[in-house]
Formats: sequence, structure tokens, C-alpha cells
Amino acid sequence: MSKPFFNFMKLLGNAVRDLAPIILVIAFFQIIVLRQPFPDIGGVLVGMVCVVFGLALFVQGLEMGLFPIGETMAQAMARKGSLPVLLVFAFALGFGTTVAE
Repeated sequence: MSKPFFNFMKLLGNAVRDLAPIILVIAFFQIIVLRQPFPDIGGVLVGMVCVVFGLALFVQGLEMGLFPIGETMAQAMARKGSLPVLLVFAFALGFGTTVAE
């Protein structure tokens, strides 16, 4: 098997690890607290598989596309050493994140 395949399998494993607490809490409340079976368990399982693959692909895209840009920007700002520029950038990033949510 090739290295990209193993890297993607590692990403899938990380996605499962990251989503496991959320899935466990939802299952706990559905089964123990609400005492209700999952409606359409097949659809729920297909949805979970889609979420795992989507998260893995999203993280891969971030690592390939945005993280290198962020590293370059961080190095440039560290070299420049301007506090006002850094504060404006931090504000813009925080504002943009808030608006996106």
C-alpha cells in the first residue's frame, strides 16, 4: 500500500477519535436519558460515516491549503515585529471568525 493511503487512514482514525466523545454523549442521552431507540439507525450510521470522511477531508484541505499560508504570514509578522499590525490582524481574524459562525 502507498504512503498517501496510510496517511489518509491516519486522518480517518484521527477524525473518529475526535468525534467519538460527541457520538458517545449523543448515544448516552438517546439511550439512557431519553430511553428512546435511534430513529432510522441505518441513516444515522451512514451520516456518521459521512461526517468522519468529511472531517478527514476538511482537515487534509486545511493542512494543504491554509496552514502553509498561515505559517508564512506568522513568520512575516514575527520578522516585522510591529505590535499595531499584529493587533489589527488579530482583531480582523477574530471578527472574521465570529461573523463566519
